[in-house]
Amino acid sequence: MTSLKELLVSTKFDDCVNEMSTFIVDTVQKQSGLTGIALKGALSAATKVDSNIVDKGSRRLLPELADSLDPLWQEYKGGQGSSFGEHLSANRTRALDAILSVADRNANSINVPGLDKVYKGVRGKASKVIEQELPAIGQLIEKSAQ
Repeated sequence: MTSLKELLVSTKFDDCVNEMSTFIVDTVQKQSGLTGIALKGALSAATKVDSNIVDKGSRRLLPELADSLDPLWQEYKGGQGSSFGEHLSANRTRALDAILSVADRNANSINVPGLDKVYKGVRGKASKVIEQELPAIGQLIEKSAQ
């Protein structure tokens, strides 16, 4: 069976990166309360360092994210769940671990002073948002993999 990475890192890679970047920004912007303040502040700080940081991060992390989510993708394609978003939600602990392990590994290699500290400060809040957004993340990935 074709790997998720092969499907996403194909001729549709740029479209997938653009959709992921838009999804990230839109998801952060719709947050409210303390979580919204923290995530919007982190995004603002990151974009002050590099205005294209979301696009660059999406481009860099997409192949690794696809590898990390591939076991769940293979299960889904093997007949588990009616959509990839549903499958991610049904396996939320594994899905979160797969996504956050990629983010954590890459946050540890950030060479921008202060940016790793910002990430560590919002990681817990981001985890909760990611968990809520698993159906939409799955939908975005499935659409891009078609």
